[in-house]
Amino acid sequence: MTLFDPESQAKIKTFTQTRPIKTRIQRLSTGHAEDPPFALMAGALSTLIPDLVIEEEKTDTGLPGFRLKDNITYSALPLDKELGPFLEALAGLSGQGSPLSGEIVKTLDGIDIPVRLTLYIALQCPFCPTVVRTVSALALYCPRIRLHIIDGSLFPETAAKDGVMSAPCLILDDGFRWTGQVTAHEILNMALHRDPAQLSAKSLQTILEQGDASWITRQMVEKNQIFDGFIALLLHDTWSVRLGAMVIVEDLCESAPELAARICPILMNRFDEKDIPVKGDILYVLGLAGDEAAGEWIRARLASLDHRDLADAAQDALETLASKKA
Repeated sequence: MTLFDPESQAKIKTFTQTRPIKTRIQRLSTGHAEDPPFALMAGALSTLIPDLVIEEEKTDTGLPGFRLKDNITYSALPLDKELGPFLEALAGLSGQGSPLSGEIVKTLDGIDIPVRLTLYIALQCPFCPTVVRTVSALALYCPRIRLHIIDGSLFPETAAKDGVMSAPCLILDDGFRWTGQVTAHEILNMALHRDPAQLSAKSLQTILEQGDASWITRQMVEKNQIFDGFIALLLHDTWSVRLGAMVIVEDLCESAPELAARICPILMNRFDEKDIPVKGDILYVLGLAGDEAAGEWIRARLASLDHRDLADAAQDALETLASKKA
């Protein structure tokens, strides 16, 4: 199967003669039905661009595609109008990118809150390549921008889940979105003026996965507020996500114990709706952050905890609470 017609092959050859591509990227293999086209694309690109190394990375979650950098995922086939922007991104990785304006660079250097951008495109869309170029350049420069480019026609179920009806559609975190053309200034202006307290659980999870848990702690302490999205992380079905959130609770208990204590009534109200592993972690957090009221709540529940692990977790929490009084 030939993915690139002669015209596209010639375009790749001409491009790499003037802007050599020498870099390493990953092909994400997820077991999705669309995995095979990306495997074919990886082979075609490797043949046409000898200094482009594409390594297979297997994962059980997410969409197939290419990881260009730790913060840039491309779940689209770079064909037709999208070939040019994709080659330009590879050139950027190879140190052959087009320079950003001084004003944009200064703004990017000032980004404190990590930014999550999801861009939906379609191969025949006349406006999509321009937006791809814009957001790719920003993410190539700034690692705090986490970018995922998705072909909505290739992954209609994902587009439907995000409520995307047309392309291009750029989504900031899980809220603000642009449909059609958008400038770098518009994107950065909106990103810089977000309220950290309004970040979604998914955005906070991204920050955790980037190893920046302390940022979440600082923001909640500065605002003297427990973010709703953070509570969702403590109650997340995935243990590793809860673990990261519990590390933040530990930090809060040291730096702002009164703020940490506000978590407890929320978790107690959500306790009955969760499964055993999450309940166990709730009890752990109550021991860390709780007060006498939390202790009374645990003691009142203890007799009804018929699962051994939960009973042990409750006893451990009570011991932790008692040790804080000593």
